Amino acid sequence: MATLDYVLILGATLPMAGASIYLGSKIVRLAYQMICVLVGWPLM
Repeated sequence: MATLDYVLILGATLPMAGASIYLGSKIVRLAYQMICVLVGWPLM
């Protein structure tokens, strides 16, 4: 029974971890672009 619980927990957490890593890197990239635009705006 413990093995089944372990497999179910892994099945639920691994997709969430993968999605958070993908979305986290996308959010960081977009935040960096936004900061670059805000800093460079007066120079345009």
